[in-house]
Amino acid sequence: MSEQIAVDLKVLGHSFRLATTSDQQADLERAAQLLNDKYDEFRRKAPRMEPSKLIIMVALELMQEVLSMNKSLQEYANCELLLQNILEQVEELTE
Repeated sequence: MSEQIAVDLKVLGHSFRLATTSDQQADLERAAQLLNDKYDEFRRKAPRMEPSKLIIMVALELMQEVLSMNKSLQEYANCELLLQNILEQVEELTE
């Protein structure tokens, strides 16, 4: 098990000190960078919108991406199960 370390991040103009592990540090830093990039993208598209509303829009878009990925993973798992069943049936026929 990795030891906890403190990581300083700047996210959406705010500084945070978060605990993570050295194994997860790069992922956490990348997540913060992606969030900042997505916020900046929305800010360029709607420069007059309130920051809190922009943050909500960013969160909604990111959650849509998560739901889409989850759906894809579930479909993949179903395909994998179907393929496994087909292979088992083929094995039974060849015995």
